[in-house]
Amino acid sequence: MAPPAQRAGTAAQPFALRAQHATAGPASRLVATTVPVATLDRATIDDAFALFEGLYEGVERARFERDLAEKQRIILLRDIATHTLRGFSTVLIQEEPEGTVIFSGDTVIDRAYWGQKQLQFAFAKVLLSIKLQSPRRALYWFLISKGYRTYLLLANSFPHAIPRRDRPDDPRLGSLLDTLAAGRYGAQYDRRTRIIRLTTAHDRVRDGAAPVTERHLQNPHVRFFVERNPEHQAGDELACLAHVRLQDILRGVTRVGLAQFRAMLRLPPVPQR
Repeated sequence: MAPPAQRAGTAAQPFALRAQHATAGPASRLVATTVPVATLDRATIDDAFALFEGLYEGVERARFERDLAEKQRIILLRDIATHTLRGFSTVLIQEEPEGTVIFSGDTVIDRAYWGQKQLQFAFAKVLLSIKLQSPRRALYWFLISKGYRTYLLLANSFPHAIPRRDRPDDPRLGSLLDTLAAGRYGAQYDRRTRIIRLTTAHDRVRDGAAPVTERHLQNPHVRFFVERNPEHQAGDELACLAHVRLQDILRGVTRVGLAQFRAMLRLPPVPQR
């Protein structure tokens, strides 16, 4: 597999809740649209870069645009009232012998909009559309994570995924993950630990953007993530791979919908196991 243009240090994923600070009011709501990257105008690219630069240190505009050009689709998150861009997530679709692989690129959500679920729904629609086009073809989600929020999405939504705390790694998934990660990151990927330690110029999440607190560590999935990727705050990425089944997509959409309904009724969230 020929490695695509490399994007160092962009571990953000569509369900990640990394974000920059903003000043939107509590009534602000996002609306998501998924469009081909090739259709973006210069103003939208400028707005996306401004969001990205607000979250990451060591950002270079040329590197950002190279990474963007590599992707086929982008999920745009706009304020429904002002139409201002408040978040985005890029998507790369690869056809491999084992199946279709979705790779998540840069994802940024303005802090004022944390907790909204439009991005989850939009990404689920991308997965669902691809799965329904070829129901018999395997579908995988390949992501790299230096943030516990991203990892929680994998752990909570995709039981057939690696790594997980509650089951040993599936050798078949492990082999495919090694192929994908080594093909993309070369010697920066450690097959033993499945950690990507970037040695090239890369972006780093700004201090304090998404710290792991003692409260977070009460979640066993978060503890597992920190154990597997102890240097995540320094920028190390944990390579992950999920086998995406139709029932997983539908279950995830149902969970997100119920969470929104509970929030509307001001009910406490259901604890994650």
